[in-house]
Amino acid sequence: MAEAGPTGGPTAPEVRNAGLLLLLASITGLIVGGVEYALWEEELALLGVILAIIGFCLYTQVVKGDYSAWMMGVIFNIIAIFLYATGYNWGGVALSLICVIYFNLPNVKVHFEQR
Repeated sequence: MAEAGPTGGPTAPEVRNAGLLLLLASITGLIVGGVEYALWEEELALLGVILAIIGFCLYTQVVKGDYSAWMMGVIFNIIAIFLYATGYNWGGVALSLICVIYFNLPNVKVHFEQR
């Protein structure tokens, strides 16, 4: 298997997939956070909504291949894991865990090297 490198540019499939995973995690956080707040008036769910909005902003930077957005995307998903776990949203925990693992794969990480 050939090793992937930064030659693919910001439109590399790994970068696109990382962005889509981040976008999917943000959509999940927005839906679950909004529903939890609407039904049970849980204030912690509003933090999930705010985190989802930040995730939408990070998506555009991740697709461009920005190193700082990659790092914030990893931090975003680590925080989301704990936030989803407090709300017993195990699907969100699994999705964020997949995002963290995917973002740290060597063939994905190489596209976000600090320049």
